[in-house]
Parts: sequence; structure tokens; C-alpha cells
Amino acid sequence: MARITLIRHGKTELPSHEKHDFDRSLISRGQQNSAAVGAFLREHKMLPELVLVSSAARTRETYEYMKLQWPDGIAVKFIDELYEASADTLLSVILNNCGVKSNVAVIGHNPSLVILLNHMIADNHHAAFNGRVTEHDLSYFPTCCFADIGFESHQVTDILVRSGKLLSMKRVLEL
Repeated sequence: MARITLIRHGKTELPSHEKHDFDRSLISRGQQNSAAVGAFLREHKMLPELVLVSSAARTRETYEYMKLQWPDGIAVKFIDELYEASADTLLSVILNNCGVKSNVAVIGHNPSLVILLNHMIADNHHAAFNGRVTEHDLSYFPTCCFADIGFESHQVTDILVRSGKLLSMKRVLEL
């Protein structure tokens, strides 16, 4: 089964005129929650073979805090095109960078993540969200939320749009 895990970056500092959006950093809560996501993925045996990360500061930092919870050997690519990407661009970047991998994670931004999530899964999207099986509102994709999507294909390059099954969707919080 091929899997794509979409991960939204951790909570960031507020936008300001002094700092470009691309350079906004995680706040303490975002750092803690990012580490918690990394630990959750490790504990639930959901670690990817490859992580594609937007090159924006907040997504790079999210990855760094997640990576602290993981064993060595997970490949990573920092990709400029993931910042302010459309959902189509996001999918194209995934397919063009995953090679023969069967399990890829993407650390990125809304709205592209939530739009892509809605394009990837079949219409019956029952999944476990925060421990409950539910037909989740797929328009809600807050910071440090991840969606794990499974496909019948053996590798990510063979997936078909609208063929995915939402395996789980969770917001991991450390307050």
C-alpha cells in the first residue's frame, strides 16, 4: 500500500510588517507540538521513507523538531515550490520527487494541503480522528495536524486522484 502523509507546520509567530511570511518561525507551542507529531508517528509505526519539506522557516523548523524523535536514515528534500503552492503543484512535486518510494510525508502549508487532501481521497472518507471513527470535516486542517492517506498502489508514483482512503487524521498537541 502506498501512503502519503500530509503534515501542516506547527504554530508560528504572528505575521508582522518587520518579517516576511516565508521567514516566520515556530513559537514554543509549535515546537512542542511538532516534536509530539514526530513522536506520535514513530510510536504508531507511521514513519515515512521520504519527507518533502517546504523551504519556509516554519516548515523547516517543524521538520527539525519532528526529526529529533526519529531514527536516522529517513530521507529529506527541502523544496522551494512547496511554499505558496497550489494543490496541483503540490501533487506534481510529490510525484516528481518520490521515486519508487511507497511512503512519503509532506510538511507544508494551507490551503494547498487541505485542497490536495480533498482531491486525493474517495468520497466516503470515514477515518479515525483523535481516536474516534468519523466522517471528518476535511476543511479543518489546523497547525500540527496530519492526514495519512493510503492507496491501493505499491508506490506513490502510481496513485490515482480520488482513490485514496483516509487512514487517520489527527492533531497532536502538547500544551
